[in-house]
Amino acid sequence: MTTPTKLPRRGLIAAVLLIVIVSASVTSWRWWERRQAGDFTRDPHFCGLVDPETIHRLLPTSYGGREDVGSCTWAAPREKGVYRANLHLRASRLTVDLARDNYREQRSGDERGWEKDTQEDLPGLGEEAFLRFQPPTPGKNITAQVVFRRSNMLITIAYARSDDDRQAARAGAIDAARDAVAQLRP
Repeated sequence: MTTPTKLPRRGLIAAVLLIVIVSASVTSWRWWERRQAGDFTRDPHFCGLVDPETIHRLLPTSYGGREDVGSCTWAAPREKGVYRANLHLRASRLTVDLARDNYREQRSGDERGWEKDTQEDLPGLGEEAFLRFQPPTPGKNITAQVVFRRSNMLITIAYARSDDDRQAARAGAIDAARDAVAQLRP
């Protein structure tokens, strides 16, 4: 008859210590993650962030929103010889620090395809917000984009018109962003 080998006392203490350290680390990480999570713990209904009246005013012939993972797009039907007007909302739920960093990255003006010299701060929209334009080029319509952050939620709203009216694109993007700020509920 064989007797089971006993773990040396040091090995048992080391195993218990390892379990305690791992448990403490996981608990600390979860506590930190909850503290950094921000106001929003789940994604909003993306197509519900912009009022139907605003959509109808900006895109009178829109056929409704199409929701994807993290976004919603409203578009007018294609017309021959006319650029397609649309409104695209993209939302990212992150930690507060990541949302701030992502906002600063976009605000830095290094993103390709956006004018650097026309960025405009938009006080009163979320905790921080700015507007920028995509330069009009042959074959593309004018697009104004509002980027705003509220706690751990980062939202971009791009409004593309079927004409080259820069002021109307600016006003439409800001109106849609105001709707989204008002509709966001933690």
